[in-house]
Amino acid sequence: MEDATLRQHIADYDRWKKTLDCQFDSFSNWLEEHFPNSAGARQVVQQARQLLADDQFTVALVGEFSRGKTELINALLSHTYGKRLLPSRPGRTTMCPTEIYSDGTERASVRLLPIETLATNTSLESYRRIPQKWVNHSFDPDDADATRDALMKVADTKAVTPEDAARYGFDRRHLDGKGNLVQIPAWRYALISLPHPLLAQGLRIIDTPGLNALGNEPELTLSTLPSAQAVAFLLSADAGVSGTDLNMWETHLVPLREHRGTAVMALLNKIDVLWDDPDEDPEQMQHRMRAEVSKLLDLPKEHVIGVSAKKALLARAQRDPVLLEQSRFGDFEQLLVQRLMSHRDKVANHRSLHQALTLMADTRDLLKRRLNSGRATLEHLKRQGSTSAEQLAELKQQHQTAREQHKYCHQELLNLKSSQRMLARQRASLLAPVSSQQLQQLIDETRRALNERWSPLGLARAIDGFMGGVEHQLSNLEREVDQANRLVDAIYERSTLKNIVSAEQHFDIDAFRAALRGLHRQAAQLRRSPQLLLARRNRLTERFVATLANEVGRMYSQMISSVDGWLDQALEPLKQHVQYQKHLLNRHLIKLTELKQKTENKRTDLHALEEELVRNHSALGSLEDLLKQTSSAPQPIAPAPVATVASNVTPLKTPAAS
Repeated sequence: MEDATLRQHIADYDRWKKTLDCQFDSFSNWLEEHFPNSAGARQVVQQARQLLADDQFTVALVGEFSRGKTELINALLSHTYGKRLLPSRPGRTTMCPTEIYSDGTERASVRLLPIETLATNTSLESYRRIPQKWVNHSFDPDDADATRDALMKVADTKAVTPEDAARYGFDRRHLDGKGNLVQIPAWRYALISLPHPLLAQGLRIIDTPGLNALGNEPELTLSTLPSAQAVAFLLSADAGVSGTDLNMWETHLVPLREHRGTAVMALLNKIDVLWDDPDEDPEQMQHRMRAEVSKLLDLPKEHVIGVSAKKALLARAQRDPVLLEQSRFGDFEQLLVQRLMSHRDKVANHRSLHQALTLMADTRDLLKRRLNSGRATLEHLKRQGSTSAEQLAELKQQHQTAREQHKYCHQELLNLKSSQRMLARQRASLLAPVSSQQLQQLIDETRRALNERWSPLGLARAIDGFMGGVEHQLSNLEREVDQANRLVDAIYERSTLKNIVSAEQHFDIDAFRAALRGLHRQAAQLRRSPQLLLARRNRLTERFVATLANEVGRMYSQMISSVDGWLDQALEPLKQHVQYQKHLLNRHLIKLTELKQKTENKRTDLHALEEELVRNHSALGSLEDLLKQTSSAPQPIAPAPVATVASNVTPLKTPAAS
């Protein structure tokens, strides 16, 4: 039964990352062996490895209760277990937002954050760093009963007074009640770690159940969902788009798609209910419903598909290819594959990977030129015959040339150190516009404005004022960045290394600016949601404002970290090129000195120079093998740049003074 498309692509992607990580690890070891003074280069490689280690492909499922999100997850994960893994039953199952992932071990666990934490303004991200606030349940994933019992805890509810429910931010209209009490989820968030191959290879699934969950946790809309590479909006094939579905779409998903660029698809689940109507053609009905949903949601029709997660799960359990085809689950997986491929393109073109691969290629080419130069020197000396006087004169010339090159490299390094200090002095002015003090001042001004006038209009003005201040700070940052980039251009212009374009080393805040503008538009849309429009000043509105401020603060922290990394790495290609050239020249000088001493003693022996050539040839061979591994990885991949090496072999000449 052929249903391995998604599994195969995720496995290939994981294999590509591991191959590239192994390649970088080998290069780091190569640097330690052949270029001891390469701490900066190894740091560049380590950053690339960290990017690969942190990368995950996240799929978020959004929809009202009973839309089949849990069964969809079961179908996705059924390749390994061949059965329903997560508890799924009629009615409300997963009551709180749930994150499913692998922690890289064979252990399985459920971590639950109590609902009472909603009475605070502390973010979910902050609670992740406070393990003692979570309730933990470990279980054996091979024990069906233990697994079911542990995972059923996600569906726990508790009875509270309407006042307590309102204090936590819940809208009573969306809650079940009995007597003087209402039912609310027992947990605010759930983290489920499972030893599943797809999860271990980097797949992460986020389930956000119902409008109440999204409306009650602004962080889900403003931070969690935008971080996902694919968002699936689940609808019921027999009901189409309900009023609550449309509310959820317009409030939470339209801003996400339009302002944050997140890939969103709509799934008409439970198409199997259409199979039993004798008066209708199921395919025609599904075609009409897809067209209607596409028009209503303003989504391309190819991003609206009909599936039956229940039948897909059954088909895989029974190994029934016909039923699997009828479930159309493959169409959903194919959309996920497209998103995965797009994500892989972004990772492959990431600056960190490109810089590490470029460093490998530049090191290879520099070593190759040094090797060619050494061979030319050796051949020239051999052609001189055994006349010691002629060889001595030639060796003196070679020694003088190498010394001049070595001296030039030393001066280049001194100039680069001066340039690095000059660039480092830009840090204070670069970070001043996005400092924590500047942000805190904006937050304090926003809180004062809200204290003076807490109303829907006051909230709107406060948010616009806050984000307007953020935009002003980014404009100030942009001016400082332009000035710093011009300094980088000037430094590279003075360098003799012309195969690296200085513009590739520029710092760019466009992505941060776009993300913050998208956040503003999302916040503007979210504050018009019924939960916030009808709310008085309570924990929900306070948490909304706090979440917005925290998200801006998180992006500021990312910018500060990026600026610091850029200041450290912007000149690294120049430094590593000159340092490695100086390292090779130093070794060459030592061998020439040994050879000259032997020649002066009337013993013609080119063995010292041959030793250096053998060593360089061995180093080049191992580095060439590393670079060849790049082409064996699944495409697309950012290939290491290949510099052209002239076929005519000539010794290195001393660069002209700049």
